[in-house]
Amino acid sequence: MMFKHFNSIRHGMIYMPWRTLALTLLATCLFMITGAAPEMLIYEQTAIQNGELWRLITGHWVHSDTQHATWNIIALFLLGCLFERTLQRDLFTILLIASISISAWVYFFMPQMTAYCGLSGILNTLLVVGTLALWQKYRSTTFLLILFLAVLKSAIEIQMQSAIFTHTAWPSVPAAHLAGMVIGLQITLYKSHSLPQEE
Repeated sequence: MMFKHFNSIRHGMIYMPWRTLALTLLATCLFMITGAAPEMLIYEQTAIQNGELWRLITGHWVHSDTQHATWNIIALFLLGCLFERTLQRDLFTILLIASISISAWVYFFMPQMTAYCGLSGILNTLLVVGTLALWQKYRSTTFLLILFLAVLKSAIEIQMQSAIFTHTAWPSVPAAHLAGMVIGLQITLYKSHSLPQEE
């Protein structure tokens, strides 16, 4: 059950999710220092074509307005605290791969989207990888239900072409959220196949 995971965190050794705290602080400081949609950091198609490749990563760590930043940073903190003990140092790698992959997906498959920002796409990657890691550990159908609801939410948002719960300065990009989930599934499959097989 999911409660076993929470109990293991609560009753085990004191665990400090320092990676999550560092990432949360980074995202918070970026918004406080640069403000909404900083021109030099957002994903911007033309600038990327001109060689500003850092935007493939930084675009995911800046936000369009205060509401956008608040919701995403809270989600980052909660998901990070939930999954960090299981994912350990893979947390950084997962978010890096997700940042580059989602940017590449937007670039090649959504060329009409000239500008993009926000954590939500890569958070969906983290949600899938972390939830499947816990499912592999506990084999509880609760985790599969969580993923089903997340996919259903994204499908509804794609149909509506807007977010269900939030309304931000820049329109939500539900297709990027679904792409993040697909990337999370691919990362999980790769990790599963790369583990040593028991004889």
